[in-house]
Amino acid sequence: MLLLLPRSAAASLAGLLVLLLLCGCNRWPEDPRNSLSAAEQRGTLRVGVIASPPWVELSDPAAPGGLEAELVSEFAAQSGMQVEWQHQGIEHQVEALKNVELDLLIGGFSTANPWKAEVGQTFVYFREHGQTGSLGEHVLLTAPGENALLMSLERFLFSRQQPERYLSRLREAEQP
Repeated sequence: MLLLLPRSAAASLAGLLVLLLLCGCNRWPEDPRNSLSAAEQRGTLRVGVIASPPWVELSDPAAPGGLEAELVSEFAAQSGMQVEWQHQGIEHQVEALKNVELDLLIGGFSTANPWKAEVGQTFVYFREHGQTGSLGEHVLLTAPGENALLMSLERFLFSRQQPERYLSRLREAEQP
């Protein structure tokens, strides 16, 4: 025997099931090691920097410049955080990122970076057409599996997808 419910009852039942499913969920997407909520509580985003002009320039170590440093500073400010810049060798910083001792790592990385299987990375926020293959596909590196931080950063980067913003700076960097 088939039980037929009026449409309003079926919609109410479906809504109740969705509500019950959502009640069992924590913050989504989840950060297994709470990197986003920890950064928000500290009020500080820990960012490793590797010099790679024009993406990251280290003329002032206390306040790096370059396209990626500016993006990260804007993201942190929009999120109500300060940036704690960290300078060490690339291998040390990748290990720190893997251990969630850093939140982000910037340095002009492309999708061809050798750590892509070990750390997280954003979507390609800029394609540099003068490069071959994936070398011109720029990403920022994140701690592995820390999806809430990654998604928050990607929402920000998506709102900043303006090729002219990057192209003028790249042309300036090419000038002798």
